[in-house]
Amino acid sequence: MTIYLQERQEHIRSRRERRKLARHARIRRQIVRYLCLCLMLALAAAGFLYLPWTLSDADRDILVEGNQVVTVEQVRGALLNFVGKPIYKLDPQLLESRVRSLEAVRYAYVRRYLSPRPHLVVNVLEEFPWATFSSNPEAAPEAVISETGRFIPLNEFPNTVRPDFKIYGPAGMTMTRSDVAQWAACVSYVAAQTGLTVDYVDLRDPRCIWIQDGELRLKAGAADSSLIRRLGRLASVVPALGQIHAQIAYIDLGLDNNIPVKVIREDPRRGSGVR
Repeated sequence: MTIYLQERQEHIRSRRERRKLARHARIRRQIVRYLCLCLMLALAAAGFLYLPWTLSDADRDILVEGNQVVTVEQVRGALLNFVGKPIYKLDPQLLESRVRSLEAVRYAYVRRYLSPRPHLVVNVLEEFPWATFSSNPEAAPEAVISETGRFIPLNEFPNTVRPDFKIYGPAGMTMTRSDVAQWAACVSYVAAQTGLTVDYVDLRDPRCIWIQDGELRLKAGAADSSLIRRLGRLASVVPALGQIHAQIAYIDLGLDNNIPVKVIREDPRRGSGVR
């Protein structure tokens, strides 16, 4: 009985000792973890304070991809104010908006990188040209109108593709995406009826719009809600013209009741004229 009691006491003491050793080991592990965490925080703080996290050189640290019209220098110039600032403080959406402020850029995507050095990668999607703009037929092209209605100045972006289709309009003219879509539909509608390619639309006088459709000159009248209906009458006029296209000065589609066809005639006293 005495032997059994001693064994029992020894077992209890041994179990208490093991618990004590395990508790001490757990405390030591926690201390080591705490020291490692403090060391990591100190290293991180030192990294943010002493490592070069800023964009130091625009030519080296701003990379541009996807551009054909807008130059690399123009994109870097739009982001020049951000050089010298910590890259982790830069807002990609703000950077993208600055790049989109360039007339030739439709979308921009900016990614930030810390390795192998802090730098930006700017991927741009440029505007798709729809028409060439000029203030009058005799003047040189001034801009390109994109499908979204943006006017891309040719003096700033000389590499922009200049479409054969032209728009003539007053200085300071603006267009929206909806305007471009409506005029593109009108141009396609006219071309489908005549089988010719529309060369230009003259919008300098909104009350009297002119359309050059191959060898046919069309006086379309005002750009109101009845324009499409008036243009739709070409389908019945063009077949009746036969082979006299070269003798026609213009077709007047500006009236609701009839469709006058102005014909060039020869006047022996005053030369050629229009009837």
